[in-house]
Amino acid sequence: MVKKSELMYKYLVIKGGTIMEMSSRSGQRFYLVSGLFFLVVSGLLGTATLGTGVFPVGHELILFGISIMSLCLSYLYPQFKGNDERTKRIREKGMYYSYLLNMTYMIIMMGLFQFNVININGYQTICLLATVTIITVSLSFVVLSQRF
Repeated sequence: MVKKSELMYKYLVIKGGTIMEMSSRSGQRFYLVSGLFFLVVSGLLGTATLGTGVFPVGHELILFGISIMSLCLSYLYPQFKGNDERTKRIREKGMYYSYLLNMTYMIIMMGLFQFNVININGYQTICLLATVTIITVSLSFVVLSQRF
C-alpha cells in the first residue's frame, strides 16, 4: 500500500480509493496501446486533411508527436520506474541535448521563412515546433538509455 501523498505517474488509482502500483508490464502495455491508438488516429486525420488539400493543419502533427512519445515511454517505463542515478542522468542529458536540437530547428525554420522556402501560417508553425520538440525529447531519452 502506498500513501496518497506519494501519488505519481507510476500509480494507478482504483475506484474504491485504494492506490496500487502499476507493474512494469501493465505500464508498458498501457503506453504501447495508447501510442498505437494515437498513431492510427493521427494517420486517419492526416489522410482526411490530405484529401481536402490542406496538409498539415497542425493537430495531426501533435497527435503524431504524442504517439511517438507514448511508444518511447512504453520502451522507457521499466527503466524509468526506479528513480535512480542512471535515470536522473538520462533525463538531464536528454533535456540538454533536446534544448540544443530545438534551438537548431528554430534557426533552420527562421532561415526557411526568410527565404520563402516554406509558406505555412502561425498555427501550423507552432504545431510543427511542438511536435518536433516532443519527438526530440522522447527520442533523446531512448538513445541515451541505450548509451548509459
